[in-house]
Amino acid sequence: MQNELDAKFLLNVFGKVEKHGKPINNELGAGFELDGITVNSGFDGYEVYFSNGKVQLTLGFHHKWHSDAANEADMDAFVAQLKKINLNY
Repeated sequence: MQNELDAKFLLNVFGKVEKHGKPINNELGAGFELDGITVNSGFDGYEVYFSNGKVQLTLGFHHKWHSDAANEADMDAFVAQLKKINLNY
């Protein structure tokens, strides 16, 4: 599922969580939460962060992304959550 992620998809999901989610504050600062996914943006605006509590994904400059998923099953579940948000909002 990791190959299905691209910057356009991730930024689209980010926008939907920002628009439809509830405001939160976490260790990354101000952000939003929707359907178990939290999003934050970096202080300089060059990075955006996605998390579900098990996986954190960072989309950085030049549209490169990195995740800290412990295993493929966690990553697959995370991507499924992102797809659900993208589909339902």
